[in-house]
Amino acid sequence: MKDCEVATLKFDNEQLDQLHTASLDLARHGGPQAPGAALKARLWARLLEARLDPVQQATVNLFADGRLAALLFARLRAPKDDPLPEQLPELCVLEKDLTCLYLGARNQVLLELVRYRAFAFDIDNDGKHLRLVGNFKGGGRQPRPGETRQTQIELSSHAGLRLGPHTEAPYHCSVLARDGHSPAPSALVLSARWNPANQPTRIVPLRAVIEGLGSLDVLALSSRSFDFTRSECFVDGRGAGGSATSIIDFDAQGGFSVRYNAYRFSLNEQASDAAARAFDAFQARLAQTPSVDFVLQPDSVLLVNNTRALHGRERLDDNRRLLVRLFGYSRFARPLILKEDPLLVRG
Repeated sequence: MKDCEVATLKFDNEQLDQLHTASLDLARHGGPQAPGAALKARLWARLLEARLDPVQQATVNLFADGRLAALLFARLRAPKDDPLPEQLPELCVLEKDLTCLYLGARNQVLLELVRYRAFAFDIDNDGKHLRLVGNFKGGGRQPRPGETRQTQIELSSHAGLRLGPHTEAPYHCSVLARDGHSPAPSALVLSARWNPANQPTRIVPLRAVIEGLGSLDVLALSSRSFDFTRSECFVDGRGAGGSATSIIDFDAQGGFSVRYNAYRFSLNEQASDAAARAFDAFQARLAQTPSVDFVLQPDSVLLVNNTRALHGRERLDDNRRLLVRLFGYSRFARPLILKEDPLLVRG
């Protein structure tokens, strides 16, 4: 791929065998949500890491150090005997399905390979690590059974609506906990169980966007001049919007982190004219920046750095599309931990 912020890694046959064995072992153990799964995934990842060649290891290190926007693991082994269904099964059925657990476990091992740890927020997805991304609530190009024009559609990954470029919530902080809120995810990891219409996941690496802004604009975007609204997927009565937050932060490692959502961010009423101009300039550059598109299938896994890349998708063409997703924290993140195993943090 041409974008220097995006890399691809391919395994040899012995590495693929080990990844398959690890994923099946973890799936039979109960998947990422099961107690002890994190330690098992970590041990399997270290065994896999010992088989990497120097070029593969260098690629892994780039993501581990936060210097890539996205890393694609390509030409993996897809689960066998998994035909496309006539319609998407119910969420409660899929969450217990061995193939979904296998894909989630594979995601967890690959997170651990880049030294990230899987976690869940207490206010999102019922505190579960494994999130199945599909049209369970309506909004795709074809209506779901029982869906009408009066159906209220949630703007989240559990619906079929278009999702514009965004980083994952919450948006209070990116690396260190602040004011009782854990940081946003450092990364998300995605694979597809089914993607019959070959619809892409769209990634916008942000380094070039930021470097193309003037220094005063970047400085203004790092001021607490922006507000955001509550995510609709948060548990009712929990989680909230926020005010006076920044879009860009700079960290102790010499890098940057971005928090942004095309739907949810706005200018604070107390913001300066400089912040308003910077916000306009940032949005204009985003509109002009082409995305890097990934058509995910069961033989690929995409790691997205949630601090230096936006992601999104178009409205779903085929309601059977199903992605399997986990959140991960880098070794630099400092969340507010509620439970260690499986890792649950305050949102």
